Amino acid sequence: MLLYLQAIDDPEDRTRFEAMYSAYRGLMFHAANRILQNAQDAEDAVHLAFLSLANCRLPPELGPQARHLAAVTAERKAIDLYRARVRRPETELEEERLPGCAPPPSDGTLAGAMAALPPRYREALLLKYYNGYSAAEVGELLGTTAANVRQILARAKRKLAEELAERGETV
Repeated sequence: MLLYLQAIDDPEDRTRFEAMYSAYRGLMFHAANRILQNAQDAEDAVHLAFLSLANCRLPPELGPQARHLAAVTAERKAIDLYRARVRRPETELEEERLPGCAPPPSDGTLAGAMAALPPRYREALLLKYYNGYSAAEVGELLGTTAANVRQILARAKRKLAEELAERGETV
């Protein structure tokens, strides 16, 4: 709770925030967990909700208005986390699938052709088409511009088609 209180300057606002925290944190967790169906994500949503509440004007006393504000803030933050989770689903990290951890497949599959690509091309293709990032987001991850990412992707697709053609696969 000290983290939240550091964001509040006025002692009176701190007192109101402490009272809201004590009274409504369980309600907020329940509201967030109902939406997210995951206790860890619900805790994250409640944390984000309290950060938001620490930066807004709180009702002068505990009551229906404060309860409503706490519940709605937690629900909104839970919805934001839910939307982010839907947009970017999490996948388990399998070390044998990491580049350089396992030898590239020697058969004529797409995976073998992908393994033969230069790392920059392979990363751009995987981020864009496997993970669903936009060109701008791939650019941020790779430290380049969106226009450069589109050029890298065009070259990577051309190189991948050549690699598949060499292996006897149709594109």
